[in-house]
Amino acid sequence: MKRKIGERFSAWRDEGAKKPLVLLGARQTGKTTSVLAFGRENYADVAHVDFVKRPQLKAAFDGDIEPNRIVANLEALMRRDIVPGRTLLFFDEAQECDRALASLKYFCQDMPALDVVAAGSLLGVHVARRESFPVGYVNMCALHPMSFEEFCWALGEGRAFDLARASMADFSACAAHERLCELYREYLLVGGMPEAVLVHAQGGSLERVRRVQSDIRTAYVADMTKYATGADSVKIVASWESMPAQLAKESGSTKFMWKHVASGANAERYGTAVDWLVAAGLVNKCTQVSAGVSPLKSFENSASFKLYVGDTGLLSCAYDAIPQDFDGADHRSARFRGGMAENYVMQQLVACGAKPYYWGQQSTYEVEFVVSLRGRITPIEVKSGRRVKSTSAARFAEKYGCARILRLSMKNFGIDGAVCSVPLYAACLLAKA
Repeated sequence: MKRKIGERFSAWRDEGAKKPLVLLGARQTGKTTSVLAFGRENYADVAHVDFVKRPQLKAAFDGDIEPNRIVANLEALMRRDIVPGRTLLFFDEAQECDRALASLKYFCQDMPALDVVAAGSLLGVHVARRESFPVGYVNMCALHPMSFEEFCWALGEGRAFDLARASMADFSACAAHERLCELYREYLLVGGMPEAVLVHAQGGSLERVRRVQSDIRTAYVADMTKYATGADSVKIVASWESMPAQLAKESGSTKFMWKHVASGANAERYGTAVDWLVAAGLVNKCTQVSAGVSPLKSFENSASFKLYVGDTGLLSCAYDAIPQDFDGADHRSARFRGGMAENYVMQQLVACGAKPYYWGQQSTYEVEFVVSLRGRITPIEVKSGRRVKSTSAARFAEKYGCARILRLSMKNFGIDGAVCSVPLYAACLLAKA
């Protein structure tokens, strides 16, 4: 399946004095598949060093970690040639071999002609905790679950999404609006984990998709117990399992609240658990800002934040949601639909490289997302249906002199004064809005 990360790989390949590339991302987002596809298309050979499938290859890094010695060891152990300019050297599941990660510094300094990529499902956690990581000697990028656009490509609906892209240029009505709304509702159930998308694209039932998603969630919990201490893992699992409740609270607020994690939970006791989930790429964090002024980071209130599950399909699986849950017929499920829509928008914003914050508080005024787009502070409202009446974003725009408001809903593209209506399915295009 086509992934946008290929463009990032190609840009890295074409750099002059390039550094090794480190690919971050949660388990099962497609890191291995993407790197191997890129390698096969752009190199004569790929030396795939998988430290989980072939742990014996760790022996290549015993002793000193001088690149010529490591390459000679790998050539002998793998019975193959590794040739700069022809071979892509790929360290997979690199979190399993600290010395392989440490060696990237010396590949950068002493063997820049050999292209090296390292990837792993928990490298974000590793980077956060290991002082020996070669900061400054590597380029880093992240692979997220498939965006809605990539989902459309996988389903053969790329032409329909191209119409949305064209409409985004001037906010004119999209002819494929109803079809893309149907695909959006499918995406809420399936999400962007490649294996789940593949099952769906091949005509698999929702039950089969749910089995894939459930297995991924189980693997995530297994990682929490494997890569964290016993005491920390209990807190990490509790924080992870609280996510469905966090996003469908009776108050209507999606702000993260410690009381929904465990009795007596607070930032001091459980803060590192949330940090672990963020570093592992399992959740996305959206922090409150006190003002809509650039740079937003300088007005960040780190004590107040929202967490969103990294993949909306995994969140849908945790709810055991079915298609009828999204039809809007039952007003009692409005909180659930609202939380799902917010989670989806956050996922798309992160996938397109935006850094979202939020403003206000639910009891008074709240703008779901505030982002800097092309140097302009822009409020983004999120509505799960077609009813879009709201004053929060208008209040924000007036207070901070914003030229426009982006309102995401199930309505077609359009402009009404300063309000630009954007269908939810086009959220992954906002970074260029």
